[in-house]
Amino acid sequence: MKYRVGIDIGGTFTDCVAIDTNGRVTIGKSPSTPPNFEVGFMNAIEAVANNLGTSLEEFLPSIDSLLHGCTVGTNALVEGRTAKVGLITSAGHADSIFIMRGGGRLANQTPDYIAHVSMHEKPAPLVPRSLVREIGERVTRDGSVLAKVDEAEVRAAVQSLLDSGVEAFAVSLLWSVSNDAHEREVGRIIAEMAPRAFVSLGSAMVNRIGEYERTVATVVNSLIGPEMTSYLSRMHDALAGSGFTRELGIMTCSGGLVSSTLAQEHPILTIGSGPVAGVVGSQTLARIGDVNEREREGDKALNTITTDMGGTTLDVGILSRGIPSTRSTTWFGQYAYYVPSIDVRSVGAGGGSIIHYHESSGTIRVGPESAGANPGPAAFGRGGTRPTITDADLVLGYLNPEYFLKGGIPLDLAAARTALETVGKPLGMTAEEVAAAAGRLVDSHMADEIRLLSIHEGHDPRDFTMFAYGGNGAVHAPAFARELGVRNVVIPLGDLAAGFSALGVASSDFLVVEEASVMTQHPFDLEKLNSTWSRLESSALERMVAQGVNASEVQFERIAEMRYSQQVHEVPVAAPLGEYTQSTADELVVEFEQEYARVFGETSVMANAGHQVSTLVVKAVAPTGTAGVLRESENGTGHPPLKGERGVIWYEEGLERRPTPIYHGEDFLRGMRIIGPAIVEYPDTTLVVRADQTARITPTGSIMVEITAEESN
Repeated sequence: MKYRVGIDIGGTFTDCVAIDTNGRVTIGKSPSTPPNFEVGFMNAIEAVANNLGTSLEEFLPSIDSLLHGCTVGTNALVEGRTAKVGLITSAGHADSIFIMRGGGRLANQTPDYIAHVSMHEKPAPLVPRSLVREIGERVTRDGSVLAKVDEAEVRAAVQSLLDSGVEAFAVSLLWSVSNDAHEREVGRIIAEMAPRAFVSLGSAMVNRIGEYERTVATVVNSLIGPEMTSYLSRMHDALAGSGFTRELGIMTCSGGLVSSTLAQEHPILTIGSGPVAGVVGSQTLARIGDVNEREREGDKALNTITTDMGGTTLDVGILSRGIPSTRSTTWFGQYAYYVPSIDVRSVGAGGGSIIHYHESSGTIRVGPESAGANPGPAAFGRGGTRPTITDADLVLGYLNPEYFLKGGIPLDLAAARTALETVGKPLGMTAEEVAAAAGRLVDSHMADEIRLLSIHEGHDPRDFTMFAYGGNGAVHAPAFARELGVRNVVIPLGDLAAGFSALGVASSDFLVVEEASVMTQHPFDLEKLNSTWSRLESSALERMVAQGVNASEVQFERIAEMRYSQQVHEVPVAAPLGEYTQSTADELVVEFEQEYARVFGETSVMANAGHQVSTLVVKAVAPTGTAGVLRESENGTGHPPLKGERGVIWYEEGLERRPTPIYHGEDFLRGMRIIGPAIVEYPDTTLVVRADQTARITPTGSIMVEITAEESN
């Protein structure tokens, strides 16, 4: 038997999913082990092997593809474990990254900060001014060379940076998107003088107009490059030491896979890739059809809100008619850079979010600080004393202290109560009162954030099915979906929802994205469009083949980013394949108008306004053939047998414990129904069905929680 294995490292747990050649799926979980994440990586594979009744050494040779959702780059940025980077740029442009865009001062800031103008500050620079060097080359907008590279000047700049202790280089020259020869020449010189240094070239990072964003991307790539190289090297050593010698596939933020070799050269592609994997898995499952049964018009049945609630964050994505929302601009703090990615927004609300007393306001608050994997919630018994949402869920009665992760982590109820009582003491609140308040706060907070995100994208959440996964998704989604007016909540593939992002990694396709700025007004320059499409597709195919993908398996998708001539923000539009004629170009305009009206409203469409194509994007995809993975679902009738009964506090009904039926997840079969309030305990997650909600099993083995129209507002 051969296996396709996907691994996703979260802030608290590392999840591993193995899909065999018959489509059967096995999950394994292990605590994450920062900063040495490769330890948790190997432990998670071993957990799957043990669940299959074998050892790690016997299981590894049967792995045909080993695929990884990697968070090392993200963690290095957040924790400040980055390389010392030197930036080389064109003469007169050393200040570009320091000036930044005007909106950068307010990006990702709180309303209180934005309201106090006198408090506004620029963020700390990614590279200190002392590590920026200018060289006197110059390329024009059309790619013509005005001033050649002076090799002696470049060597002096590189040596100066090396003398300052630089470990990595970022090279971002003006108009390198039109002609990258100068950047490649500087890269060659650096490689000669510092063969061990990590080097990023701006034209290889971002091939679109935007000097500031391109420079930020180049610097960020170099900041995390050495850490990523070290991590993947350690990972390869750990795997080779256990007998696995194949190359890893790495998940990217664009929603596909690349080889580990390419990931080491472009680690920026991995930032945020873990949450993206869950959206990809949701897209695969949503297309099967049995999880989106609410009657809607046409392909609106594929409208899906994805919610991944783990130990640290809630990650939210949107599938509109089955297509993920994407963005061309990504943010690191207040710094914007261009990298095409699936749009997933993170909210600081997870099972490990810390509950605390806010002295200034005299109130209980939740997050955004998290207990993480170490020490974790107080109930884990690993030295944590501050209460978390997991501790609150335990005290409320949602979680079974003897069956968390099938008993793999016994939960200390007394420790959870003590931690909650400490927080509630200034307000005279009991552990139960603090737990109920925290539960209501976190559920309402998540509902508010999802509502804002969906409305900002032009969507009404009441028109969507919600997918809820991650270890805590099934616990909280039935509550916050009710506040949103969502009628159907899907726990994808049942217990496998706890590792659903790992399943998304395992079912992803190999993907390469190429893009180029074109700037052509309607009627468009057809020669420019056709030549650019051809160049991008050739480059994408070359990169796919270099990763070992068979050229005959590669499929292309095109996207044109368009805007009204009087505006600066683009709208992505699906573009047809093939040679373009004027008729094809006119179709793009029609598609743009329709998409613009959907996002901004019919009245926002501008009559007699000019249209402009600013950027062309090509996606090269090599399908993996795993899209049809399903979970076997046995049949049953009536209700599953009771496992027992437990007193549970349902905060929406008060603080009295209500006797609540408890079911064993493995006894919950297709054809059976559970009417809430009820709790279904699985080895890796817990389903909390609220009052007047109904749960059943779909043909794929997913759990469908149906919320009545009256209850869902």
